[in-house]
Parts: sequence; structure tokens; C-alpha cells
Amino acid sequence: MPADPNDRDTAAANGGSGVHCPLKAPNALLADFIQFYAESAAQTGKRVDVEVLRGVASEFLRSHPLHALGFSVCRRLLNEAEGRTLPPFDRILVEPLRPLLPRFGGTPGTSAPTSHPMLSRRVLPGVINATAAMLGQERTEQFRRRAEDLAASHISPTTGQIEWPAVFADRENQLLLVDISVAVIAHFEDFPHRLAWLMAVIDSHLTPATTPIEREWHFTERHAIALLLAISKPLRRAQASYDADGLANRHGLEAVDAAARFFRALDAAAFEARVT
Repeated sequence: MPADPNDRDTAAANGGSGVHCPLKAPNALLADFIQFYAESAAQTGKRVDVEVLRGVASEFLRSHPLHALGFSVCRRLLNEAEGRTLPPFDRILVEPLRPLLPRFGGTPGTSAPTSHPMLSRRVLPGVINATAAMLGQERTEQFRRRAEDLAASHISPTTGQIEWPAVFADRENQLLLVDISVAVIAHFEDFPHRLAWLMAVIDSHLTPATTPIEREWHFTERHAIALLLAISKPLRRAQASYDADGLANRHGLEAVDAAARFFRALDAAAFEARVT
């Protein structure tokens, strides 16, 4: 497709011409369009010569070097192209909610039958804000740095994009989610009080509804319980694990006891609300 990214970066550093968007947004946008166009055509029985399209795209980039694109613009364009506007920490934090969301990161939510109420993407700012409030500024920044380092370790050398499936499959990602959960559940000793607080924070941070369906959707206690069940799955797995990454080995018996109390309260609330 377009020329090698390293060649463009070198040219830019030497004052030469060419596309030098730090995140290669133009390349990503055109590559995504070509793939989308070819797949759409195939569904109607038409054949598209992808190599020809790539040649046209390369010529387009040579003809329109897009010198004005700075780093912030490139990041915004790439985020919009991928549907991923969240920074690494926030993205990792809310990824366990993906099966409950109608759309997340440009990927349709699960179509399998579930008794969980479907969430709206409107809850994400509230989830992120509530978590940061419970963690405190210092720990939030520590976790943010870990998330950024993890995401940086999975940047594709050819596209310059974060390979999110690899991030989510990484052992460090699971450890990060467990460490965050251990800090969060310390605030849930009075479960009903904290659940009410969580609902209030999320409700106060709901983004504006943009569709009739979203306008009819309201955040309820059942949604909050379903959210907690989903987001605490990594901690539940660690609780039952006795290997080196298990909760007892990583955080000690006090954390194991705290997790047991949290899940007893959460599971009782889920049973009462008929959320499984």
C-alpha cells in the first residue's frame, strides 16, 4: 500500500516531503476503506482488485502529502477510524463490559441470549470516573502508566497501531485488572451503600442520548449489578487460582477474604435482582 513508514519518517526528519503523520492515520484510514469496500463488494458477488486499489491509494498519498496533520489530529483520526477513543487505561478498564454493550470498539456486542440487561456506552464515563475516585489520584496514575506501557508493547511495527486483542490476551493485562479490583472492592464493605453511590456517579456522568433507543434507556440497579458481575470476572478467576498469579500469592489472605465478602454480597444482590 503506501510507502514504508520508516522512509516517510526519515524524509520528514530530513525536511523532505511525504506523509509523516506520527500514527500513520492516512494509511490506516485508506487500508480500512479498501478492506471494507472489498468485503462489501464480495457480498454482492462483485470482484474487486485489491492490489489496484492499493496502488491508487499510494498515488493519492503521494499527491496529497497532508503536511498539516499534527500528532493530535492524527490520533483523533485514527481513533475515529477504529472506533476506539479511550486511552489505554480506560480501554482496559471497560473491556470486560464489552459483551454487555451494543457496540464497543466498532465490534457488535454479543448476540447470544443473556439475562444480563444490555448496557449503553453512555455508562463508560461514569465507570471510569467512579473507579478513579475509589483508587485515588496516585494509584490511578500508577495504573495508567502500567496500561500505557502494556499498550506500547503491542504496537504493530507495520501499522503503528495498538493491537488490542494482543493487549487483552497479555498476562499483564489480567494482573492489572486484578490489582485494580483489589483496590476497588475495599470500598464495598458496605455493599448496599457503595452500590447506591456507584449508581449515582454513573447516572450523573451519562453522556447525552443520541438515538430514540438510548433516550428510552435508563440506568438501574440491575444494570449496576450486571456491570459489577462483568467487570469483576478477572478478580473472581484470580480468587479461584492458586498459581503464582493467584489472588492469595499476589495480594495475601486478607485480599482473599475481602474478595469472598464482596462476591457473597454481589451474588446475593444478583440473585435478588434476578441477574445471572
